[in-house]
Amino acid sequence: MNKEQFLAAFAPLVVEEPVQTLDGETVRFRELSGAARDALYDSAKNGGGNSGFEAALIAATVVNENDEPVFSQDDVAVMRAGRAPLLEELAQIAMRLNALGQRAQEQALKN
Repeated sequence: MNKEQFLAAFAPLVVEEPVQTLDGETVRFRELSGAARDALYDSAKNGGGNSGFEAALIAATVVNENDEPVFSQDDVAVMRAGRAPLLEELAQIAMRLNALGQRAQEQALKN
């Protein structure tokens, strides 16, 4: 593997996942970059608990067919005020894709 191939491997992947709480609709998720993950952890320090972390993660990872974010940080409060089962399912998919677990979420909220 040459340097260009190696660096190209760092490009975030985009996957499509069915979401049961959306009647099986497919949603596109993009992996976080290292910088985006750091920003997510920083935003978790500002409070908001688990729902704040989950909504911020969804905003950071759900993308449209052009791989552009569907949501902005302005949408986080709306997601937090909405259906908890949908928030949780979308966040679980995003956490799985980004190898984030409960321990990582708790650590982000603690720091």
